[in-house]
Amino acid sequence: MTESTPSARPSTWSQLPLLWRLGRGMGAAMAGLLVLDLLSYGIVLAQPRVVKWLLDSVTTGASFVPGLVALSAVAVLSGVLLFTSNYLLGRFGQRIVLGARSDMIGALLRARVVTVQREPVGEVLSRVGSDTTLLERAVAEALVRGAGAPLVLLATVLLMALTDLTMVLVLLAIVLLGAGIEWLVLRRLYQATKATQSSVGEMLAGLQRVLVAFRTVKAFGTEAHETRGVVGRAEVAYRQGVRAAGWSALIGACSGVIMDVMFLTALGMGAAKIAAGTLSFSDLVAFLLYVMYLRAPVGAMTQAASAVSEGLAALGRIQRVLDVPAEPEAADADATPAPDPTADRPSTGIVLEKVSAGYDGSAVLNGVSLHVPRGLTVITGPSGIGKTTLLNLVERFLDADRGRVFLDGVDIRALRRSELRRRLAYVEQDAPLLGATIRQAVCYGTDCTDDGEVLDTLRAVGLAEWLASLPRGLDTTVDERAVSVSGGQRQRLAVARALLRRADVLLLDEVTSQLDADSEEILLRTIVDQSRARTVLAVTHRISVARQADLVVVLDEGRVRGAGRHTELLRSDPLYRRLATTEVPR
Repeated sequence: MTESTPSARPSTWSQLPLLWRLGRGMGAAMAGLLVLDLLSYGIVLAQPRVVKWLLDSVTTGASFVPGLVALSAVAVLSGVLLFTSNYLLGRFGQRIVLGARSDMIGALLRARVVTVQREPVGEVLSRVGSDTTLLERAVAEALVRGAGAPLVLLATVLLMALTDLTMVLVLLAIVLLGAGIEWLVLRRLYQATKATQSSVGEMLAGLQRVLVAFRTVKAFGTEAHETRGVVGRAEVAYRQGVRAAGWSALIGACSGVIMDVMFLTALGMGAAKIAAGTLSFSDLVAFLLYVMYLRAPVGAMTQAASAVSEGLAALGRIQRVLDVPAEPEAADADATPAPDPTADRPSTGIVLEKVSAGYDGSAVLNGVSLHVPRGLTVITGPSGIGKTTLLNLVERFLDADRGRVFLDGVDIRALRRSELRRRLAYVEQDAPLLGATIRQAVCYGTDCTDDGEVLDTLRAVGLAEWLASLPRGLDTTVDERAVSVSGGQRQRLAVARALLRRADVLLLDEVTSQLDADSEEILLRTIVDQSRARTVLAVTHRISVARQADLVVVLDEGRVRGAGRHTELLRSDPLYRRLATTEVPR
């Protein structure tokens, strides 16, 4: 989803197939809208002929009542058709926007973890939110109004030619000159709109970063500094938006000037022809009405070009989201499909075999070989040496550059990702809550239906008293950022959710980092009990957790430095001894 290099950027109009793709399945509705739009324009084009009939009736002394009735009927019918067309067109545009947003959301949620996480959240939200809103106008103006406008223009010109061909040819020359000027302006508008949307995305990304760290911003008194940073990005978006507004206004002005020149030219030539006796007054009025009605199709074409220019700038950014490759679901063809009977490796637990892995070409793990047996295994070591990366490999959030990972003797690449992840329960360090209530947050991604089981699990992680204090128990509402839930409570809720998944393997990333000593002891007791029946792999800096482990693995500089029980490593590994003795007791 990153920006393309200039040489690789698609041409302006190469995005149009995406616009058609987003309208898939709605061809009949689009055709119906086009017919309705043309019909409303056709009724309008009948008005000048009715006006001519009315004027001729007055001139000849005939009754003008039928002409007034016909003119009124045409006006009412035109208004009804125009309202219906505009309403259905707006509804159709919203369907396109919904389709685009649905496709983008689906593409994002199907993508690899590392692909999505490298993008600023604000930038992604800008593409799904504000970029897609530009599509409605692009669709309404371009796919329907813009498509029908040339036909309406042709019909208007033919009706004008029936009155006076010479004046029509002069006016067409003016239109062609104006179209050339507007085309040059449209290119500028496209560039300005694209820059505006990019600036808005950067502003939202900056604001999102600040809001995520809001407590830190307040605590360090950096509100003014952060305000200047985000407002600075907003000012850049403002300048780009003003630039785009200027080019858009210039297009509108050009269109207005062209129409005024056409009207004045027709009026002057028509007056001269009346004086020469080659054109009647009623014909001139009808012709001038047609010139005025040219504003609709010419304006529609101008607005279509402007809307497409703005929409294409957004489509380019939308396209980059839709082009994000989905995380493959099928098993890898070159993976070991079953345990290799000749291989000298354990058949249970997790096995890493000479695994190297990293991000964006930077190595984090280098040739790691490790057996994580059933029971509680703790991965510890200095910060940034690949502990969480190891969990990512087991979950296949990240694939190894070299080496293999086995689960119960089977290469995990031989399993479908959905099958692999059904056997795993993962608790990430931030322990986010997903759900509007405590019940939804705890049961997220599980099939738990028994309140008794949920309550027993919450009791096991030390949340029974807290739950009893809540006004509605399991049905108590919590907001999406869990402001009303402490970090330690959030961690224990996440562990309870993992336990209710009844998975073969528990993957825990710093799940006690925000707990006090008493809460940690309760949670550790539960984790140890769970480890008797399954494989538990826990990443932690806490030596209190390592003391309870069946196996402690020390990582350093992307390699396994040592492995053993806590007491063994205290004697044999200086790094582990330093980590253990420098931890602040709680």
